Amino acid sequence: MDRVCYVINFYFGKRRKSIDRYNHVDRLCFVRKQIETLTEFKHNLSKIIFNFNLDLEHYSYFNEALEIIPQQIQNSKVEINIRENKGMSYGAWSDLFGKNRDKFDYFIFNEDDYFFIEDNFDSTLIRKFNSHPDCGYLCMIVRASKNWNNNLTHAGHSTGISSNEILKKIYLKYGELPHGNTSDYSENEKNGQIAQSNIFVKEGYKLYDIRDEYKVLFTPGGIDNENDIHRYFDYNEKELIKPARTVLDSSGYKFWAPYDEQYSIDYLTKLYAQEKETPSDSKAD
Repeated sequence: MDRVCYVINFYFGKRRKSIDRYNHVDRLCFVRKQIETLTEFKHNLSKIIFNFNLDLEHYSYFNEALEIIPQQIQNSKVEINIRENKGMSYGAWSDLFGKNRDKFDYFIFNEDDYFFIEDNFDSTLIRKFNSHPDCGYLCMIVRASKNWNNNLTHAGHSTGISSNEILKKIYLKYGELPHGNTSDYSENEKNGQIAQSNIFVKEGYKLYDIRDEYKVLFTPGGIDNENDIHRYFDYNEKELIKPARTVLDSSGYKFWAPYDEQYSIDYLTKLYAQEKETPSDSKAD
């Protein structure tokens, strides 16, 4: 049986965008919901790591969290880790992979305000990851626009899975899974989410997502349109993961379904086939 480590990063501070329950009622609501969903939906995870990126003023919340986090969920051992909030989730994933490399076959990375809502989500992610022989990282949404972000293909929704073998290759080469070193959102989006996922492409792998089977609801990170939810791959019926706004917030929200070509069901297949036919870096002597 595959050994799978599931890393969830938590934060108790102010966010660019969050739900009323988190902001005004219960800072532990994401911790509670992660425990609830991991208890409800079947899985075969070997270890679940609850990581907390802590600022000094948040230790009271952390002490409360310690009282409710079980030592085991289903058959999975639960480990608690704390670190300074540098590099945000991407720094946490890098640190925890470094501590646990070679102990597991696969690593699943997630943030506290997204919840897997299907039985055996771990085996689904492994199956989908391995269905692409050249996959370096399987995330929820790949952004691969030719006219945006300097053409850097990256994980637009960073939750995902990779293998120990691939992550180790990157970690040993760069000394980390690339990430920013501050708590600034913009800096970490550039040097964390974009850089950490695009590094797989630089190392000769491809990024894939779950568009062939699942729709994905995503809460955009900007401060505008506070209640908007983007609904990607709307041609599918099933969902694998949900944002906190749709499971913990009853205040209402507005759906937007992006229909850009880059989110069509066959876009990545066509893009990668084209890249194989016309290598971009080849030059005549």
